[in-house]
Amino acid sequence: MRTEPDLDQGRILECLRDRYGLYVDGLTFVPYGLDSWSYVARSTDGGRTFVKLTRGAPSRTSTGSELPLLAALATQGVPVPRPLPDRDGGFVNRIDAYDLHVLEYLEGRNLEDETAWPDELYRRVAEIVAAVHASTAAVRSLVDRVEDHELPFLPGLVASLAAIEAGDAPSTDDTTVATMHGLVAPRAVGLRAAISRLKQLRDLARVRSSEQVLCHTDIWGSNLLLSSGGGLDLLDWNGALIGPPERDLFMFAGTSFFPPERLGWFLDQYEAAFRPVRLDAATFGFYLYRRNLEDLAEFVGSILEGQTEAMAPAAMLDIVADLVAETPLIEEQIERVAEVLARRRPRGW
Repeated sequence: MRTEPDLDQGRILECLRDRYGLYVDGLTFVPYGLDSWSYVARSTDGGRTFVKLTRGAPSRTSTGSELPLLAALATQGVPVPRPLPDRDGGFVNRIDAYDLHVLEYLEGRNLEDETAWPDELYRRVAEIVAAVHASTAAVRSLVDRVEDHELPFLPGLVASLAAIEAGDAPSTDDTTVATMHGLVAPRAVGLRAAISRLKQLRDLARVRSSEQVLCHTDIWGSNLLLSSGGGLDLLDWNGALIGPPERDLFMFAGTSFFPPERLGWFLDQYEAAFRPVRLDAATFGFYLYRRNLEDLAEFVGSILEGQTEAMAPAAMLDIVADLVAETPLIEEQIERVAEVLARRRPRGW
């Protein structure tokens, strides 16, 4: 679970008052998310808003491109939280090393800790994915990022593996680093093979002609908010880009919250709400490998560098253990996806 950022809450309260006209008498930290920090702000008039902090480059204070996108998606009827503008009509303000923005408060609970969802909930998730992809034409001008299939995390992961394979001894009193070494070292050879396979799949994805749609890029339980009335909203749009549909759909090809044998059923629901799309198993594979290895690079690198302030070390080690156990299973996932897509392929495709 996320821990609070190293930032005086008084600075947040001042920003909310001076920039948004919100007089807040309390902040409640929400300990979820991997790349952001969130609070529920209680105003003196009894209202509530959602406050999100991210560590961004200073240039993001002038863009905050996901926030105009959120506003446009809300207008299109896509179930997302609507961002609130500040006194000047902007969406982002900077406090030290953090970008701050404010969204309408949505009552509910996220689904991060859910491991078995009912069919009705899965169906609504499929409809949300369809709604996001169907909105592409209406919001395309607001999305700066386009999928480039780059792998900027690989040099760091390769360096980490080299240090671990070389037996660079961690400090004897650093049990977190020592435990991480013990988890990764026996898998290093397999991880290097996975890196090679990822590069191969990247090259295939780059030359494939694919439909391009708006992608959220991180549709999973932590970013889905279920209200007590059954409403479902999609949160955290900072990774949005234009890319192939597989960029979102790979999350439903077998994860901790979605069983792989249900992919065909999920695609039925998705296409019923959107339309038939051409999908490619190798592109699914690229995203399955990239997600696994990118997450591994982040957590292994953070542990080696002693950057464990954002999450409890034990939780980070659990994630590393899950990731290294998952890597050798990805080829089986790709094979299952290929079988599903072959059964679904219309004549002439």
